[in-house]
Amino acid sequence: MTSLLDMQRMVRDAVFETGEDGPALAAISEHINPSNGFTAAEHLLIYRRAILGTLVRALAAIHPVCKRLVGEEFFDAMSRIHARQTPSESPDLGDYGESFADFIAGFEPAADLVYLADVARLEWFWHRAFHAPDEDSINVRALAEVTEPDMENIIFRLPVSAHLLTSDYPVQRIWQVNQDDWTGDQAVNLDEGRVRLIVWRRGHEMRIDTPDAAAWSLLSRINAGQSLGEIGTAEDLHNLDELLPHCVENGWIAGFELQH
Repeated sequence: MTSLLDMQRMVRDAVFETGEDGPALAAISEHINPSNGFTAAEHLLIYRRAILGTLVRALAAIHPVCKRLVGEEFFDAMSRIHARQTPSESPDLGDYGESFADFIAGFEPAADLVYLADVARLEWFWHRAFHAPDEDSINVRALAEVTEPDMENIIFRLPVSAHLLTSDYPVQRIWQVNQDDWTGDQAVNLDEGRVRLIVWRRGHEMRIDTPDAAAWSLLSRINAGQSLGEIGTAEDLHNLDELLPHCVENGWIAGFELQH
């Protein structure tokens, strides 16, 4: 007798199988009774279309710029392939799409759109930042009370909503000119050069900031979990006395703890 767990796995395999007459669909059809004029396989195909359609719509809601760039038909086909390869692992559809950018980067039909994967990453980070929990700014008074011997043990923290993104293409510009309310110049020069972005939310304000090279180096080291003592040995961060207050003032550093 087939167990419930095995049955669930068979349904999953049939839902995400490619084609309408594959072995997974045939296997689970043996356990489904035909009814209302539908065969067992037809029942499963209806269920498959509903699930894949839901995942495709979830990706489209998170990545509207990507959809605009490639067109609805291409985006839906690409999303459906991704959904078959990467089923959702969370009951919350807002969690679905983290690997979509990596999928796009290896999706051969989109290979000519060299910037598309990074646009997808930007949209995913925007989505996660928008839904991140609220938080207070860094406690400057508590930071000032850290004793000199403990200074090198400070581990700073970026805002919980913050995501760092680098790209060889002007993805912020591409994202900007494809917003529904954009009324400015539509031109985009793909040769503008490398961009460094921090995508985050300050209160109710969504932000895409562009730190300079020094600030980016500091934020990257903080994001990697380095202590202030480790950061202080970096050759490209010789002006920490100015850089740290600058990043705190901009809201890019949201908290700290002492490493014991």
